[in-house]
Amino acid sequence: MALRASERIWRTTAIVMCAAVPTSFYVLGDLTDAFPGVLTAAAVEEGPASGPRAVAEDWERLTAGDQLPPIDRPGSPVDPADLQERMAAGAQLPVVDGGLAFSVVDAGTGEVLAERDADAALVPASTLKLLTAAAVLRQYSGDEVLTTRAAVQDGVVTLIGGGDMTLSEDELRGLATQAAELATTQAAAEGTVQVSVVLDDSYLVGGANAAWGNNGTAGGWVTPTASLALDGGWLDGEQYGPKSSDPAGDVARRFAEQLTEAGLEVTGEVTAGEAPAEAPSVEIHSEPLAEIVRHTLLISDNTTAELLAHLVALSRGEETTPAGAAAAVEAEIRDLASEIGVTDADLAGLELYDGSGLSRQNRVPPALFSAVLAEVASGEVPRLEQILFDVPIAGLSGTLAERFTADGTVDASGLVRGKTGYLGGAATLAGVAVLPDGRTVGYSIVVHGFDGADALAARAAVDQVAAEMVQVD
Repeated sequence: MALRASERIWRTTAIVMCAAVPTSFYVLGDLTDAFPGVLTAAAVEEGPASGPRAVAEDWERLTAGDQLPPIDRPGSPVDPADLQERMAAGAQLPVVDGGLAFSVVDAGTGEVLAERDADAALVPASTLKLLTAAAVLRQYSGDEVLTTRAAVQDGVVTLIGGGDMTLSEDELRGLATQAAELATTQAAAEGTVQVSVVLDDSYLVGGANAAWGNNGTAGGWVTPTASLALDGGWLDGEQYGPKSSDPAGDVARRFAEQLTEAGLEVTGEVTAGEAPAEAPSVEIHSEPLAEIVRHTLLISDNTTAELLAHLVALSRGEETTPAGAAAAVEAEIRDLASEIGVTDADLAGLELYDGSGLSRQNRVPPALFSAVLAEVASGEVPRLEQILFDVPIAGLSGTLAERFTADGTVDASGLVRGKTGYLGGAATLAGVAVLPDGRTVGYSIVVHGFDGADALAARAAVDQVAAEMVQVD
């Protein structure tokens, strides 16, 4: 049965109040490891790790309502006209020079509270990862894991990728050790066992995306999608350092070396092939997909975002090519938009060419973003509520850890949650916030058309506009 309007408003407020009540979200943040420390309000993340944590944690994700003290009566109702006027004033900032679009939607009612050029088809940059996250969480429960296997038969060890691009060196070594033990048992002979190594990476077609343009692998932005990779293909462990151009091949060659270290004699080079049916095998597993989504949104990992998009294509039965992955995410978001009543005008400008936001060809109207995020925060779609906890917190975590530091925005730290984006002349922020009157909103803000040399000023302008939602002086 649908919730009454008043119940829905209070439920949505409780769900995301961890973004509005500092004490409570510090508790929640510590419990879920969203940021470090034990009730340490000043702690911020020092920087991204190379991938999701290697071992799954057994903590149960708690809702904000489980941790919150009683909610005080909210303040005076926010006047939508006043909110729109204050946010629109950002268009007069020199770096903005009129290039401002935004949309703010009440999560409890679906009412548009403030907007400017909300139907404009604009470059989303990395805020696109929010749509990719929503698409994958609609197709999967989040509990699924990606399995990497090694089949052993007749002196051949076949490494079989299952989509895990977050493999660690230790995890791969564990698989090699198990495979070596299996090969030795099968050989039932004294002395060194000889094997050859085959790579089966047919799980995903993957590859580089031409739509990335200059923002691809060569620039250190992203690893081509593959059925498996070591540490996301980050060759030096740095998020924007050198990337592997052959991630699956790199894993297979390292696996062959580890088989040698485990006592086998590996003959010849790694070759491509299919795993034999019914062959004995050993396997290892990734973090649950929910953790990969969390990692992707928190540090804006382009590689795992593209992997998630490919998994959407796989689940929908579409081609697992870069183009197929982008089309699958777009189709999933169009389905979601149709379900929640997004207008044709708000959908008209939607065009997706990747899952990470690296392509300058992507177009998403702010009105679509805010409608989807308001639905995420509505309390009506539990499967998507994870996104509320996973996006960075202003001034505290992820890509927002060092934002909202200027005069007029610093008091918004901890009160705004959002996914950042920047791509050559477009600075974006989309997420959820709680207004001073207690209403939860989904929002999207885009500053566009500025010179690349003014990137920092443009980001600061986005923060200034966002701060108006919580009425910071």
